[in-house]
Amino acid sequence: MRQDKDMLGTVDLPDESYYGVHTVRAVANFAVSDVYIADMPYYVPSIALVKKAAALANADIGVLSPHVARAIREAADEVVAGSFDRSQFPVDVLAGGGGVSANMVVNEVIASRANELISGRKDYLHVHPNNHVNAGQSTSDALATATSLALHASLVDLIGEVRALEAVLEAKIARYRSTVKLSRTCLQDAVPVTFAQQFGAYLASVRRGRLRLEAAADACLDVPMGATVVGTGLGLGRGYLDRIYPRLREVTGLPLRRHPDFFDCFQNGDTYLTVSAALKALATGLAKMGRDLRLLASGPLTGLREITLPAVQAGSSFMPGKVNPVMPELIVQISYQVGGNDAAISMAVEGAELDFNAWTGLIAKNLFDSCRLLTRAIPLFTDRCLSGMEVDEELCRSTAEGTLALSAVVGGVYGYEAGSRAAAHAARTGGTIRQAVVDLGIASPADAAALLSLDVLTDGERSAAVLDSLLAKARGTVADLVRAIPEPVRHGVLDAATIIVHADDVVTAAERLALETVAAALAVPVPEAVPDRLTVPDGTRHADRRLVYACAAWMVWADQVEDASETAALEDIRTACDLTPDEAAALAAQMSALHRERRRYVPRSEDLPWWEEFGRLLTTITKATATPTPTT
Repeated sequence: MRQDKDMLGTVDLPDESYYGVHTVRAVANFAVSDVYIADMPYYVPSIALVKKAAALANADIGVLSPHVARAIREAADEVVAGSFDRSQFPVDVLAGGGGVSANMVVNEVIASRANELISGRKDYLHVHPNNHVNAGQSTSDALATATSLALHASLVDLIGEVRALEAVLEAKIARYRSTVKLSRTCLQDAVPVTFAQQFGAYLASVRRGRLRLEAAADACLDVPMGATVVGTGLGLGRGYLDRIYPRLREVTGLPLRRHPDFFDCFQNGDTYLTVSAALKALATGLAKMGRDLRLLASGPLTGLREITLPAVQAGSSFMPGKVNPVMPELIVQISYQVGGNDAAISMAVEGAELDFNAWTGLIAKNLFDSCRLLTRAIPLFTDRCLSGMEVDEELCRSTAEGTLALSAVVGGVYGYEAGSRAAAHAARTGGTIRQAVVDLGIASPADAAALLSLDVLTDGERSAAVLDSLLAKARGTVADLVRAIPEPVRHGVLDAATIIVHADDVVTAAERLALETVAAALAVPVPEAVPDRLTVPDGTRHADRRLVYACAAWMVWADQVEDASETAALEDIRTACDLTPDEAAALAAQMSALHRERRRYVPRSEDLPWWEEFGRLLTTITKATATPTPTT
């Protein structure tokens, strides 16, 4: 048993201990978390490296004698080499005092060992913890520098594991590059994507995460050695600042830089926030990937079953044969913990007061914890989950072909109504959208195959080319129909529509827009004055008279209401078109049925015209005039 003393008195120390009285006081005061400073990766060795560099710099300027500096250097090297176990550094990471206890325990251990190297005794006769080991330093600058060194080393380790994860993702993407699968939005079926597109997003997130970590690691190379307590450099020997940074670079092998503003470094912790944000961003992306993998592997009977994850352990103590996605669940939990650490770091940074942040112990603890958790979890997730993941390519293609979301592509060419009808037909029959558009006569088999090819749909440029081609074809069909209508008949159609719109002397916005749409489709200007009555030239074909009347009947419902004045106007149009009451009634019934059908698929609650583009419906109207029999 040996003794050490301070202003509070004398304490007994075990013979095997190298620490001193300050450490004994800290253990008595702060034993709360059972996490020692030695448990934080690289932390104690980094403090020892700072002490070594300071001793060499102080020797360079004559503050320390060569034999004292040599003893400190040798003792520090032993600490870095791990010659002292964690019991020699029993200070809790959450000790109060702004890190003084962490600084002092390393000072005491190095001082005791340095004296032992010189004289064989663990005393402070030749080397003192404060006067020599801590020369030219304060806890403020020594621990801030050591924290940056340890954090840099931890980030470098983590970056290596992230690179390995990137490599596995790249290999999976290459293997399943051409595999087409179904995307989901709001957990509902969406449109086809390739495996490479979906998993490429995971890779992009991981790669961005690595780049952020690399930037954070570089930021750790700016250190405040020589700032001493608050940034003034009080207590330094002349020339120390010129020597400490070369010595730091020498002992660490790192391109350390003098922090551009010591006062900023001590007062503001936003650099720590940046590092923590990089860790949280990486963890968040990994958690998103993990949750996705759980969903994609769900089953085996009732889930998505698109992928199979390696079975690494039994999944239930009750249900034999059950296998859980434990590795994705691990990475998700790690992410949550990293997020919690980030919250604590944010509070500690925000809590800085005046010229110094006293909560750096908490900041360091949580930063190192996040680094360590991710560094340990990522290789497990990589090796025990992603590396062995398999994709059910046949199932993925089948679901991609069967999604009703492909109706959106149909709507892009043939109109929203057509897409809605195709979706309803496919849902009712259990078929595909591709088959539905053929069954309903919306598109030919060849056009449907071109439009709904999965390989095309997952390629934006190819899909755009096909859509443009088919849309031009559809518009060409409408244009052909319009050109086939004699000009007098087109004027007659617009006159009839104008009469219907103005029949009740109140033209709604919906009616006005509908009339303008009809005029644009027929390439006929809206009449400046409302015709008193419809005039149908002699010799007008019967089919054209039917077309005029059918369009007028359709226009009745532009504002969703048929009143007596419109009914009377429609009767006048029937007379002008020389149609029998039965024939007119049949045509009106056809238009009403077509309108009801559209409303069935495209319900509208707002006061808008009940069609989207008259040109798209002209084909339907023209076909409807070919037979007097109503459709249902």
